Amino acid sequence: MRTRLHRSLALTALLLTLSPLHCRAIDPSPTQFPAESLNQSLSDQDLQQWYHLSAGTQLIPYDWLVALLDESLAKTFAVTGLVEDPRHPDKLPVGFAKTEGPNVPVPLVGFTCSFCHTTQFRYKGHSIRVEGGPSLQNNAALVNALIQRLGALTPPDVSTFLQSLKEEAPPEPFKTFANRVLASRGEAVTAYTLTKLAQDVRVLTQALVSRSGKDISPQQWGPGRFDALGRGGNTVFVQLNPDNLRPANAPVSIPALWGVWEFDWVQWAGSIQHPLARNIGQVIGVNAGLFSWARPGVPAPSDKNKVFHSSIDVTSLTTLENLARRLPPPQWPSVFPPINRELAARGKDLYHGNKAKGIPNLCAHCHVPSKVSHSSANSPSLQITMVPLQEIGTDSLYLENFSQRTVDTSFLGRGRISAREASEYVTTELMTLDKTGDLTSYRDRPNIWRDKAQYIARPHFGIWATAPYLHNGSIPTLYELLSPARERRACFVLDPNMEFDPEKVGFVTGDCAGPSQSPTLPPRLEFRTALPGNSNRGHEFANTPDCDSAKSNGILGCELPVNDRLAVIEYLKTCDLDRLILPNAPACPNFD
Repeated sequence: MRTRLHRSLALTALLLTLSPLHCRAIDPSPTQFPAESLNQSLSDQDLQQWYHLSAGTQLIPYDWLVALLDESLAKTFAVTGLVEDPRHPDKLPVGFAKTEGPNVPVPLVGFTCSFCHTTQFRYKGHSIRVEGGPSLQNNAALVNALIQRLGALTPPDVSTFLQSLKEEAPPEPFKTFANRVLASRGEAVTAYTLTKLAQDVRVLTQALVSRSGKDISPQQWGPGRFDALGRGGNTVFVQLNPDNLRPANAPVSIPALWGVWEFDWVQWAGSIQHPLARNIGQVIGVNAGLFSWARPGVPAPSDKNKVFHSSIDVTSLTTLENLARRLPPPQWPSVFPPINRELAARGKDLYHGNKAKGIPNLCAHCHVPSKVSHSSANSPSLQITMVPLQEIGTDSLYLENFSQRTVDTSFLGRGRISAREASEYVTTELMTLDKTGDLTSYRDRPNIWRDKAQYIARPHFGIWATAPYLHNGSIPTLYELLSPARERRACFVLDPNMEFDPEKVGFVTGDCAGPSQSPTLPPRLEFRTALPGNSNRGHEFANTPDCDSAKSNGILGCELPVNDRLAVIEYLKTCDLDRLILPNAPACPNFD
């Protein structure tokens, strides 16, 4: 075992050196402000479930993360955009969940829905928290930081380290880490337990490096973006065949959850119809142990239950879905400048059109969905508009990656099929074989996937809290979104702790032409729109020869005067669209 561990530790050090990760030291955290949570209908008990109920994802042993937690790691959480939860007994941030159960040898920590769908942003010393909004967490930076922390537990001098384990006198930081972990498990500190723990750290660190390597992309995703289809496909299908690996290089802005239950199709490409299938896809995309049996040359189990065995917790997913259904869109915070109701009224005319005033419909024809009759309370009530790529003219890489991808599923007896077919098949099998969850609320929802060249025109309720904009997050404010492409910035700087801009609505972002990154500031991302997948073109109001009639190649209409742009933005600060679109929406005090 000594020789095997010696080789393993050496390999881990090599992997950390050669890993294609975007790693850098995490610098001191920015000043923290107490969070002001908007009232969104969840009790304190509901919030704790929303923040920490496990859906079955697996990252590292839970007690390892607690043992690693110190002031430095807490700062890492802050600068990578994680949202603080002072009420958590182990002081873990929002979105971390403990996975336990009869098939889990030791409790594991993973991510739950709120990791991506609770957001927090700043404004003049205030910190505003919004449940169900798109988080600004930088997932890759966080995982890379954890890999570095785990790798630092074992020193480069492997022989001396192994001898210290034998003598039960390991060096720091492994000593403190081991003492905390073994004490939490009620195990004595012995040469055996120390060596076994070091071996486990080695194996899991290698696994994290390997898993992160599946997120191959020429540029960082950055805060608030995630290539769910690319990363999910790699996490699941590469286990069946390494040749299934594809670049996860089309990250999209994390979408908000308000009203999503009412949509007939979800995700940016309108690719999924079934809510549970969507949630299962999210869980297996961040590791739920699916297909862990797959090995080259080893046949698949004959029992289908073993083939599709995973740690997915359908009961918890249903609970989390029900909590998300109860979240209304947030209302404009009182700490922001008050809404100009006269300007907002002008914006409403522009948004919906006003024939009596000769004002054309700029937005509602796409972004106000049709209402459909349904047979039960669990059927979708909104028919979301899908806009062809040729018309909307935005970046196409996200669509191309999914529609053109095929995967080898020979292990499953399906041969080489499209990513759409494979995703539909796997999620259907997982739902069919599950015997623990109550699927009653999903029975009117067929599990159909599609891969058309189109983007969803999401309803605009709560849009003020969902920057950056477009599906790929390439536009930092609503003002730029309503401006011609020539007025949009080709490069801007993102970080998870940006200041909110209540006038242009979005974030105050730095200029890429500014000073170089200071070693004392948190990590930032220079968002370059010239890179593949990052284009900020399309969805444009611009003066072209046929702008008043053509709806193609990204031109939606003629250029808007500045005052009209500001009027539409002012209207989007109100909650008028909530009550217009959503069933049982509350009154709208900021517009009535």
